[in-house]
Amino acid sequence: MEAGKLAAGRRRDSPGPPGPQSPQTLLAWLQHGCNANEVALRLHVHPQTVRYRLRQVEDLFGDQLRDPDRRFELEIALRARHMLRRSGS
Repeated sequence: MEAGKLAAGRRRDSPGPPGPQSPQTLLAWLQHGCNANEVALRLHVHPQTVRYRLRQVEDLFGDQLRDPDRRFELEIALRARHMLRRSGS
């Protein structure tokens, strides 16, 4: 699985690419037990906004989000991405 998939691509049947908030939303979702309401509180958005973003991510990753090992890999990649951006690299 490619860590840059969220920002760079989409499946052919997807209506459009995920927005720029999708990596942040997915990371929060993974960190908070896959709970859209908790993520909405953390990101200061409506829960429906979180669900919309997650549908876009699911269009990109498909069934991989249901696999605990894949979710773990995604969380590590997204945390690394977040740390790199914070350090200015």
